[in-house]
Amino acid sequence: GYLNIVQYLVEHGADVNQKSYHRDYTPLIHVCEKGHASLVQYLVEHGADVNHNGPLVPVCQNGNIHIVRYLVEHGADV
Repeated sequence: GYLNIVQYLVEHGADVNQKSYHRDYTPLIHVCEKGHASLVQYLVEHGADVNHNGPLVPVCQNGNIHIVRYLVEHGADV
């Protein structure tokens, strides 16, 4: 699924901190919004900035405590 696509893109040079054009969101914020824990973990392990543009906000709004805990354990500002 999505993880295979993200892995392929990162392995071929995709920037895990590249902002989208229309919302200034990074890939981490997009996957946090959707609650994709495996993608959150993969992006963080590959250098995603856990503090750019507050990825905790969409995660908290969606109530995904597992992703919140993971981001905080990996340095996200609270």
